[in-house]
Amino acid sequence: MRTLILFFAALVLAGCQRDPHAYLYTTSEPKTEDIIGTYVLDAYHLPSIVGSARPEVVVELHADGTFAATNVPPLGLHEPSNNFFGSLLSATGKWEKHTTGTLDPGNKRIWGIYLRTPDSKIEPASFTGDKAPYGLIFTIGDPDSGDAMILRRKH
Repeated sequence: MRTLILFFAALVLAGCQRDPHAYLYTTSEPKTEDIIGTYVLDAYHLPSIVGSARPEVVVELHADGTFAATNVPPLGLHEPSNNFFGSLLSATGKWEKHTTGTLDPGNKRIWGIYLRTPDSKIEPASFTGDKAPYGLIFTIGDPDSGDAMILRRKH
């Protein structure tokens, strides 16, 4: 019986991972005026299988609620593969500030944006930082994998 309990405990612990970017997430609602601006790529955290291309990534959030985005991840991308950069999207539409998930422990809300287009095929981005200027992070696939695109606010 003891062996069985130890086996299940080891199985649970082996399955428990943690998002390596969790410390970056914004957990208090940012003011709208603090998130308006242009965000540019700061870092890729991607596996080597994606290749060496590094296209420019830009997200512009306008005060009128519109956005323009270049080379952002599509909604529902499970994990980056060798065609990752070919799957990136460029679009315009409306943005909406909202929670994008929760952070444990403490069940804290993670704040971010949804980039809405007529077909809504863009992955939501979470804000980074605990005060302005905020950044953005697009998590790709399972957050525990650490695969992400991190953007900083340019202006």
